[in-house]
Amino acid sequence: MVLDIRKLVLLREVQARGSIAAAAEALNYTRSAVSQQLSALEAETGAQLLDRRHKRAGLTAAGRLLVEHTEHILVGLETAESDLLAATGRVCGELRVGMPFHEGPALLVPALTRVRQAHPDLRITLEGMAAGSCREAVRLGQVDLALAVRYDGVPEPLTPGLYEELVAADRIRLAIAPEQGPGGDRGHGTPPDRLTDYADRSWVLDSDSGLGRLTLHACAGAGFVPDVVARTSDLQATLGLVSLGWGVSLVPDLAPDRPGFPVRRVALDGPALVRHVSLVVRRGALSSPAVAVILSEVRRQSGDSLRAR
Repeated sequence: MVLDIRKLVLLREVQARGSIAAAAEALNYTRSAVSQQLSALEAETGAQLLDRRHKRAGLTAAGRLLVEHTEHILVGLETAESDLLAATGRVCGELRVGMPFHEGPALLVPALTRVRQAHPDLRITLEGMAAGSCREAVRLGQVDLALAVRYDGVPEPLTPGLYEELVAADRIRLAIAPEQGPGGDRGHGTPPDRLTDYADRSWVLDSDSGLGRLTLHACAGAGFVPDVVARTSDLQATLGLVSLGWGVSLVPDLAPDRPGFPVRRVALDGPALVRHVSLVVRRGALSSPAVAVILSEVRRQSGDSLRAR
């Protein structure tokens, strides 16, 4: 029995997308074509791979096991392609980079610009996406690299086949309207605010995002449940609502202020809350010349930033 990698990729897409129809749409196939290929894969393996008892097809234990092996196979295949490209010594082709456009460009575009200038045969395109979807977009090949985030104390599910390199770490502070705050204008030497000082305020957060989960965890540690009056993971929308006095929110320092909507960022007492920003790439692409030069330039830029501090 020799397994067909194209059918294995279809099975992997069904697991990632949650249904045959969604996998077919993502790959620009018809639903019947995907279903037929997966039935053929089941016949070839002699195992039931799809759980068809529900409207949305899921994977059986055998199907999930086969997808785990598929991830390793795809890493090996892409590594072979990357090594062949490295043997040519040419930095060329197209590289798709995913990032949140509000704050990602300041972190990554200077390095990407220098790489583009040094290697004119390499075309770099940028794809705007939410930070929470970047890892899966890289895994599924929608982009080649992406900026992703994680927060201290908020576990992230393991995404197979990925390599991550830290680009930046920024402190998270409380954003409030300029005129708000328990102490008004706080002079030099005044102790920092406590999170409990804002227990009776309205809050802006998305409980499904990493930052939202961090906020809920921090508030629980401070002994209260925040009164959420707006749910959004868009940091620019959050800062706009905070500026207008609709609520308060925890916001990373690297998230830029929204023009025309000033806020005051308050350092809180206690252990620092930190967001970590990483550059994510598939492990199989690490030896690709285009990926290698970008990683090298990002490392140099990060080193220069640390020395400047």
